[in-house]
Amino acid sequence: MKRSLFLTLAALAALATGLKAQDVSFDALQGSVSLPAASAPAAVDPAPVSAAPAAEREWLVLVFINGVNDLGILGFANNDINEMEAVGSTDRMAVVVEYGILGVDGSASRELQFQRGSSTIFVTRDADPAAITSPVIYASNDADMGSEANLVRFVKRALRNGYKAKKTALILWNHGAGRLGISFDDVSKNHMEVDALGRALGEINKALGRKLDVFATDACLMQMAGVAYEFKDRAEVIVGSEEVIPGNGYPYTPILSRLAADPAMGGEALGRLIVDAYGASYPGDATLSALRAAALPDFRAALDAWVTAVRADPAAFAAATNAALVNSVSRFTYRDSKDLLDYIARVEAALPASPGVKSAGAALKNQVRGSLLLRNAVKPPVYDPYTAAGGLAIYIPDFRYSSANYERLAFAADSLWDDFLLQMMAERLK
Repeated sequence: MKRSLFLTLAALAALATGLKAQDVSFDALQGSVSLPAASAPAAVDPAPVSAAPAAEREWLVLVFINGVNDLGILGFANNDINEMEAVGSTDRMAVVVEYGILGVDGSASRELQFQRGSSTIFVTRDADPAAITSPVIYASNDADMGSEANLVRFVKRALRNGYKAKKTALILWNHGAGRLGISFDDVSKNHMEVDALGRALGEINKALGRKLDVFATDACLMQMAGVAYEFKDRAEVIVGSEEVIPGNGYPYTPILSRLAADPAMGGEALGRLIVDAYGASYPGDATLSALRAAALPDFRAALDAWVTAVRADPAAFAAATNAALVNSVSRFTYRDSKDLLDYIARVEAALPASPGVKSAGAALKNQVRGSLLLRNAVKPPVYDPYTAAGGLAIYIPDFRYSSANYERLAFAADSLWDDFLLQMMAERLK
């Protein structure tokens, strides 16, 4: 998630101690701030990348880290790279990272460092928990980390350099804002819109010659129906969070350790592993789910069937569009992102009869829990507003339907959900 606000020193101190750094962004920073210096890549000359072993690698794990914002300044980007270096690449698993980091220098003034461009590293194992020592295989002076074109170039570069494997996971690391986009670069002021990211993943599919096995967002608020549906033809498994991702992000050491120990696992197994490891790493305020992308068309059909049943039943439509009921639904940090299963359950509970709506609701819930959802981790909320997190959020505005970003999504074009929302808003104006 990204919020445009000025951080006071008190807020910086709170963020530096823990869990809410992905909630904020540096659009302005004044004065001298005492923060840990961001470590730079080891001073090595780019060298020819070692060729893939005779036995093709099982996994290529690609991580695109946009730390050109508060996440870089607070050290979270460096920390996650060091977590990866605790495992490193193996003969069966290659880990390649592109990162840009906004940091502070090591001088007494602790001034901001605006890193130009980005560095791409082949992650190797080391015992240093603070410094990034993996060899730089490519450096750019002008990379925009908010550009989906740069993401595509990063993947193609890794493939050209001999890291292609039987299975590929791509992790996009930064701030997320659900239907409003992801990967906010505070220097270029650019970010990736969801529909543009979907097209970029299509270019990546062409380069791979197949879908991604796993596409994961280590970023807030991205596991929404409209967002996931945009990627349904781009990846086998989609991993993301309905709510805010804590500043520490994914626990990369246990994830990569287990993948290195069992590289024969498939995309669904890796999706479950990421969710389980994430859930185990936080005591509270954490949601993460893995979806089976092939089930998204059937999900859309089941949701359309529910919408059709509700629109045909005046009592059900009145309940489903009631402002008090909608406001009671478990929501996330963006108020218009609400838990789908909780919404369906609350509508059903408000209906004494309406067998057609209840039958359609049961079918929808069964489809989500039985086919679509591979794994869901939910830790009890402490600071966050959700009361339930069933693994998939959906856009339900409280007051006004906003078509600016939503209408560009394939989900709006293919489903009845946008028509239902427009009817809901019109009903409230009566």
